[in-house]
Amino acid sequence: MSLPKENLEVLIVDDDDMTVFLHEVHVKENNFHPSPKSFYNGRDVVDYLNTYFNIAQSYCILLDINMPILDGWEVMDEIIKNGMDKNVFVIILTSSINKADRIKAEKYNMVIDYVEKPLSLEHLNKIKIPNRN
Repeated sequence: MSLPKENLEVLIVDDDDMTVFLHEVHVKENNFHPSPKSFYNGRDVVDYLNTYFNIAQSYCILLDINMPILDGWEVMDEIIKNGMDKNVFVIILTSSINKADRIKAEKYNMVIDYVEKPLSLEHLNKIKIPNRN
């Protein structure tokens, strides 16, 4: 796995408590990242990035699409609007089987994968954070 772990922060965003818990466990136990941060709606992750964003760091967001307050699309739009998209890599984790969602996701350069829940070891092992420098 070619992850720049020294400068990588993993953010889990989903409105379902059990899904967040399972993703946290999976990310830690499979050595994807030792300490992911979790958020239960899109507004909270956008507020976090607006406060703590560091240009020298990369962010991998495991992002649900359908959430209250700000959905996944709105989260990505806010990240682009705030000029953070060059440092953010999104893996969409969704229960949506709607082909239109997959097509829409392809229009966002920051989306590096689209995965139907649940997250698996196979998916974690395939994730490569591209170099955008």
